[in-house]
Amino acid sequence: MEMDLDVPEIRQGDILSGAGPEVFVNANTITKWLLSQPENRLEIAKSIWSKLLKEASQLQPNSGNGHACVKLCGFVQQCAKSNDAALKEWAFSEDLSRVLFQFYLESYEHDPHRALRLVLDLLVMSSTSNPCSQGGRSLKEHILETLVAIVARQSGRLLTKAGLQCLDHFLTKQAITLDDIAHKYREIQPLVADLSDISLWRSFVFHLFSWMELSSVCPIAGKCIVHIFRGLNNPASNPTASDSEAFTVEVFQRWLEDAVTENPAILEDIKNYVLMAIFKNDKPAALRLLEIFASKESLTSINGEVSDQTLMLQLAALELGKKCGLVEEPSSSDNAGQITQSTKQIILQESVLDYLLIHPSLSVRSSAFSLLVSCQATTKPFSQVTFNLLKSHLSALHADYDAKFRNELLGLTKFLIRRVKNVITVAERSLAGAASRKNQQSALDGAGPMPRKKFGPEAALIDDAEAEDVLERHEKFLRWYMAFLKGELVPTASYQRHITAARAALLVLKVGKHAGLVVEDSIDTDTAKLIADDFTWIRLLLDLMLDPFDDVRETAQTLLSLLPREVVGVQRFFKQDACDLLDILQPFCARAHALATRTGRADHGDGAARSQGLLCKWLGDKSSQISLISKVIQDLEAKISKAERDLGHAAIENPVHADFAALSYIWQVLVQESYSDSQLEELHRIQHRIFDCSKRIWLAVKHVLCDDSPEGHLPEELEEIEGLDTKDLLSYSFRAVHESSNLLRLVVGSLRLPPTEGVLFPTLDVFRSTGNLAFEQLSNLRHRGAFSTVSLTFTTCCQLTQNLRAVFPAVADPDDLLREWYQGAKACITTQASTTRRSAGIPSLISAILAANAKSPSMNEVFLALTEIAQVPVRQSETDGSNLPQVHALNCLRDIFRSSLLSKRAEGHLADTLQLAANSLKSEVWAIRNCGLLLLRSLIDALLGTGESKAAMESGWDGHTIRISYNKYPSLPGVILGLLRSAEEVMGRDPNSGAAEAVFPALDIIRRAGPPEEYRKELASHIEAYLGSRISHVREIAARTLCTFLLRGDWVTELEELLIRTGEDPNRTHGTMLTAKFVIERKLELDKESILGDAERVYQLMAKFCFDAVNFRDFPDIIAAYHEIRNLLISRATALVSEGRALRGASLRSTRRSALLDVQLGLKQVQWAATSRDTQLLEASIQDGLDMDENTACRLLESIPAIWEPALQSTDAISDQPIAWGICWLYAKSCKKSTAPEFRALAVSNLGSILDKMLNSEKPAELLLSPETLMGMWESLQEGVVNPALSCAMIQTSGAVMAALAIQQKQMTSDMYRRLRNWGSMIADALDVDNTFDTRYAAAMALKSFLAPYSSIKAACNWDDSFLVPIWSALYDALVDDDDEIRDAAAAAAGIILGKPMVSPEAADKLVTEWFGYQLGVTEELRLHVICRMTGQRPPEPSVFDIETGKIVQGLVLDPAEEKVHKALDFDDSLFATEEQNLFIDEVRETTRWVRAFHAVQDGNREEGLRKWVEDGLRCLIRLTQEKEEEEDGPLGWTSDQHVFAMCARVLLCAGAIAKVDGHEKEADIASLLEEFTEKGRRAGVHGSLLGMASI
Repeated sequence: MEMDLDVPEIRQGDILSGAGPEVFVNANTITKWLLSQPENRLEIAKSIWSKLLKEASQLQPNSGNGHACVKLCGFVQQCAKSNDAALKEWAFSEDLSRVLFQFYLESYEHDPHRALRLVLDLLVMSSTSNPCSQGGRSLKEHILETLVAIVARQSGRLLTKAGLQCLDHFLTKQAITLDDIAHKYREIQPLVADLSDISLWRSFVFHLFSWMELSSVCPIAGKCIVHIFRGLNNPASNPTASDSEAFTVEVFQRWLEDAVTENPAILEDIKNYVLMAIFKNDKPAALRLLEIFASKESLTSINGEVSDQTLMLQLAALELGKKCGLVEEPSSSDNAGQITQSTKQIILQESVLDYLLIHPSLSVRSSAFSLLVSCQATTKPFSQVTFNLLKSHLSALHADYDAKFRNELLGLTKFLIRRVKNVITVAERSLAGAASRKNQQSALDGAGPMPRKKFGPEAALIDDAEAEDVLERHEKFLRWYMAFLKGELVPTASYQRHITAARAALLVLKVGKHAGLVVEDSIDTDTAKLIADDFTWIRLLLDLMLDPFDDVRETAQTLLSLLPREVVGVQRFFKQDACDLLDILQPFCARAHALATRTGRADHGDGAARSQGLLCKWLGDKSSQISLISKVIQDLEAKISKAERDLGHAAIENPVHADFAALSYIWQVLVQESYSDSQLEELHRIQHRIFDCSKRIWLAVKHVLCDDSPEGHLPEELEEIEGLDTKDLLSYSFRAVHESSNLLRLVVGSLRLPPTEGVLFPTLDVFRSTGNLAFEQLSNLRHRGAFSTVSLTFTTCCQLTQNLRAVFPAVADPDDLLREWYQGAKACITTQASTTRRSAGIPSLISAILAANAKSPSMNEVFLALTEIAQVPVRQSETDGSNLPQVHALNCLRDIFRSSLLSKRAEGHLADTLQLAANSLKSEVWAIRNCGLLLLRSLIDALLGTGESKAAMESGWDGHTIRISYNKYPSLPGVILGLLRSAEEVMGRDPNSGAAEAVFPALDIIRRAGPPEEYRKELASHIEAYLGSRISHVREIAARTLCTFLLRGDWVTELEELLIRTGEDPNRTHGTMLTAKFVIERKLELDKESILGDAERVYQLMAKFCFDAVNFRDFPDIIAAYHEIRNLLISRATALVSEGRALRGASLRSTRRSALLDVQLGLKQVQWAATSRDTQLLEASIQDGLDMDENTACRLLESIPAIWEPALQSTDAISDQPIAWGICWLYAKSCKKSTAPEFRALAVSNLGSILDKMLNSEKPAELLLSPETLMGMWESLQEGVVNPALSCAMIQTSGAVMAALAIQQKQMTSDMYRRLRNWGSMIADALDVDNTFDTRYAAAMALKSFLAPYSSIKAACNWDDSFLVPIWSALYDALVDDDDEIRDAAAAAAGIILGKPMVSPEAADKLVTEWFGYQLGVTEELRLHVICRMTGQRPPEPSVFDIETGKIVQGLVLDPAEEKVHKALDFDDSLFATEEQNLFIDEVRETTRWVRAFHAVQDGNREEGLRKWVEDGLRCLIRLTQEKEEEEDGPLGWTSDQHVFAMCARVLLCAGAIAKVDGHEKEADIASLLEEFTEKGRRAGVHGSLLGMASI
């Protein structure tokens, strides 16, 4: 590419005829030759300059332009230093410098090589050291004007990157000052001419912030911002800035906050490119900035979403400051949050971090944790304050529902563990060195003191006392952390806690102690011994190997497999006799296998298989490992024999997937070793047996998985077998093929290993047979899950054909096998019947063969063959749809473009395939059309990507972003154009034909990616023709597509011309109206200022639209489209509707009705009512809508909150009839006017929203509807149909209604207390675990609405919180709900009464321990409620408590503990177990919380009911322990079941709570029962976590 630079043409041939190639080697040779010329030096110089500039301007893709640019700049610089006055004057000339400046801007955008900096140096020299001062000033003005215009987005060309780089260079070289920039900015941007200096600089800096959205520009924009900050913050460097004294660090901090609030996406860029530069080079300013960010007020007075962004900026700055050594961790000192004079550091405040670690925002919590543990030095000791914070909040952090957050937490946890261990190592090394020096000193016998010099990290420790303190503190925390992780792995904990704790334990094990050394992670033997010596740890990990979640099982297995063999083999007294871990694992494997066989579940089978893999790992001896795999294969062969004889009973009694999976895990261990020839021979025989098993099970279940029935197939001969249904047989068959295919893939996968002696490679026969079997399976399977697994195996085989010769040199041509499979795949395409639009595994066959990337068959060869098959014409009358090779070919092409392995290589065929797919849409056969459409979608995804959000996809192109590089696909525009032409011709002949389907993909590509510039005009003309289509959907898509052509340029004029070309065609007029609507809608989203700036022309455009619409009164769609545009402008561009001037067409009507027109006319009335603030007119509009139809009324009601928002916000004073009150009255009346549940649901929801706002106003009681009105509305809602939407709306709004009733009470009455208590009970019922998400979420939001004005209600009616226990109980239920959105809503509600926002686990803890435990006082109802919660019983009904007397009217009745224990022992061994409704709740954690509350609410009364419940429960557990002592509990024992564990834990924790209560004699009985359970439980191998709970 050659740049268009304005360089005068010079005839170089004659002037440079004597200059050979040797002259143009470099600038020195050129200048030397030039100065050797006796005459015409200036003309020769200009000719040389023209030649060099042309060479430097040409894009050189291979070698770059750097060398040419160096010669060009060097030549000009030599001329500027020359003694020849003419040459020197020419080198400093303004024209030459301007050309150089333009050359730089153009070149840097396309090829930003380093040599271009020489151009900037020349420009600096020419503008500052120019012999002609006038020329230098003129050049400087030109450069400054261009750069400021680029920054302020006033330049017509997108040269941002080059412009900002030039600005940075000139500021660095001090060639321009901030005063120069400010002066020029006032000239270029008239809107800022009258602003103060600080306001002006804010405007300019925010332009730079806006450019930081572009990743290629943000580093340079950040540098420019730092230049401005330094200049404004240092008046001495810029004395002419008149208002510099007003700029402070606080001002800059507010700029940063505002920038992040406007665009949160640039936070990371501000941190990296603005704050980092300031922190590194300007420490005083950095400390002042950090002091502001670290202040408690700025960090803890944050509320709302926008403020969360500000908080993130503060945390990012503090974290960066900590990494730069400017911020210190919290300590017990008094100067927290201030700058310490000794170290010049900011000390973080403990209270601030405590607040941030429980903040509801995920990003805030993550940043706060990072701020707490991150440090530049990995050997810096932690303070005790830091450890206390970690102990307080790690539990809630581990339980977080967000996977991304937990991954970030684990990444930071790894640093935390490494730092703790490094500090321990440093402290031990320091103490060891001190002891060594002490011994050496004693040996010298008084020869003089030895110098105590420390090296490395030990130097940070002042003395031995400090080293001992640091060592003890960190070892104590590490022990606590391991105990904490062990507690997180109990059976009742949630998945989130299990996986986080298991992975954290894995980190503790893998992170060694290497202070001062840079080594890879290794196994920490101390941690390994700690885990291996604790039987509870081993049992928890073994139990987790059968967890329902695969990643938990994998992590547990990995952790155990990393234990060194020398640790595994140590004899320990876990039982009465000494045993090692292998003795524990072997019976566990038997139990796991028995459980997997009993249930047939996938998780149990996988866990049993993993246990076999772990056993193989721990065996160590190769002969033992080979014996193990032989035994597993022997058992598998016996099961397959049973399946071959009787598949039905085998599916119920002898599932095989666990055995195949066990072989896979064992094989993964075996393949890592090398073997002798005899061992390899035996293993090769085992390989053949593995293949035989895989083939036999395939033949046994083939008829089940190859049936076309999507729900499965149960053969007639198996229907009589009791307990066997379709799902059972299908599950057995699928899992058998799935696991056997995985096993074969592992067996052949070792061909990827380097061919060294003793490696366990598959034999050639096994490899070939595996490939053939996978091919057969893919060509026959119909089960989608099965053929996706087999597809991966076949792909592996195809890829491994390229490795065959390295392992088997005797193989002649490895591609022979690949070609054989390819021919077989083509045969399948032509002969196999197609099931409507599906092709089963055939596309996977083709994709797998291409994945080998072999010379033959090549990508081109395959594409040509598939295209030929797909193009074969077929008529509907010639086929019954059962044998369509075209379907298979199209599906194969689709699979290629969907494959991440192949899509890149297939890009060259994309345009041709697009044409093929479009042609397929014209086929008479539905299956071909459908496959063509699916192929088109895949092609569009390949072009535009799949990461786009649905909203962005529907919005279309933004007019700037490059979505498709049309240069990369040169034939694509032609294909799109051809599609438009052909479809236009067909639709012209037959408007109702299916040709519309062919045009949609072409329109969709242009709509989402924008048009190619070369075809812009022609494409627009064809798309414009579709605006007149008789099909409304085609008109709409065409209008949306044409919108992308009008986003740039004079869009108003183009719309006017488009309107002129419509003529009298109503369809075309409607299409034009739609185009205008979409353009205005998109402009309002992307560039609202352009519409406001063209207000006059928009008025004229709307007048023309109105004039045209008048002529089409018989076409309601046209009138509706006009009103939609009008309503859009009025609602979203209110500045257009100036006082006394409104858009025309307000009274425009149609002679015919339509639903769309009714809605738009109704919206016009709603907007007019909002403009005039007339609630009576609004009520009349809604009534008109109801008179028309229910849907219109719903649409109008739905629009009120958005349209009336400005009017509601401007209502500050209380008038005779406030707007808010009038709208509330409207909603209340609407509930009575209609019985339609959809309409009522909208009215009730809108009423709840506005009541929420009124309740949070200064004087809510004066704005609210009367209690009589609210109750009357509520009673009317009980009449008529209540659908789910109305039910949820009523529940959610009930919170605001109850708050409105309460806040209008001057004094709480018994009746009001009963009403509130009953409401709390209703909310608790709505939060029941069996209810739908919508119902439970509505209940949580009701609690939030009710508690939002808590302080106002309490001040108004002075209620007693202790009388509202049902409400607080419902709030707690919401805090422990299974869904995170419900918990978040409940946490927001709880934060109101607890005094600060917090995440749900922390809120639940605080609500129980602080609110229930202390705030509510001690009442009989509260004690009863706490006891019910402790024992897992349903909380008592509100009626059990008498408001007047304050007494319980019904005694405590608890379900017997023994009954609950026995119920928990009933194990569900069905194949498809019913999942728990609430997987978040942990009975152990719940009981522990309520036990703490139990201690707080004790007032000396005896709790006989609880004591009896506990005693019965303990005796039941003791009996169970004795009964099950023979079978021994242990891993996978009876207390490993989460339901049994939960019930045992409740009994034991409640017993411990009673035993600790002072002042009663009978507690000794409970204590003795606990001791008895502990003693017998230890002998019987009861779960160690339960035994820990039993200890008082």
